[in-house]
Amino acid sequence: MQDLNALHVFVALFDTRSTQKAAKKLGRSQSYVSKTLAQLREELTDPLFIRSRNGLIPTSYASSIEAKLRSALEQVSISLEPENFDPRNIDCICIHIIEPYIIHIGKKLIDRIRQESNAIIIIRQWDKNSEQLILGEEVDIGLHVLSDKSQDFYQKKLHSSAGYLRGNAEGEYVKFIVAGVNEYTNFYQKLLPEVEAKIIIDHHGLMEQLMTDYRTLSYHPTRKPDPAYKLNIEAALITKSTRRYSNKIRWISELISELVNNFVDDQHRPGPPMG
Repeated sequence: MQDLNALHVFVALFDTRSTQKAAKKLGRSQSYVSKTLAQLREELTDPLFIRSRNGLIPTSYASSIEAKLRSALEQVSISLEPENFDPRNIDCICIHIIEPYIIHIGKKLIDRIRQESNAIIIIRQWDKNSEQLILGEEVDIGLHVLSDKSQDFYQKKLHSSAGYLRGNAEGEYVKFIVAGVNEYTNFYQKLLPEVEAKIIIDHHGLMEQLMTDYRTLSYHPTRKPDPAYKLNIEAALITKSTRRYSNKIRWISELISELVNNFVDDQHRPGPPMG
């Protein structure tokens, strides 16, 4: 596999399982992708991908070489980056951020990026597709909760957060859904073991409106886990492992880390833990 472009085609096919989608991802024609795949099959003496009703299925050989080829390709890409990194040369920046950070630092992050780059800025709320988009390099980096993930991801812890109840202490409990955190887990029951939420929402603005009459689980940022609280989670930057050392990712990571650290420093302890 001497042609670097063929390596890009292989990885795109592995990610998309479709010659049409791979062509779109690479900005090439479908015929180019099909021709390159045929050349790879001949060179490697393996079908590599088998057609099925659900798309292309990689052979056992393709699966066995995928991680090594992907890593080699990405290391080459990093090696070819200019030694003197300049954010003004970036075309697009895409970041997915969990609520409520997107509210607390979103505008400041856009302002900071714009001070150094005229790139297209895409900042969206983290959702169920964010991890796959990070692996596909459609999203550069995410701000989410530290959790068990495959080695394909690199996670950099930023700070801890202590869980507490806020709102009307006598009000009905409202579960606030955060994508990738608590769709299927009731963390609030660590504080309210007898309670079963009957109001479930996923909009931060609506939650704030409800706080006069209702209550919910919230998190106060801390530098390290607070033993006075029964529930502690950790916020982290998340990117693709093989991109963690790229100049672009390092730059974005530094911007977000600075803003999050400033946000944490500005917060005050919410008072005695409830529950």
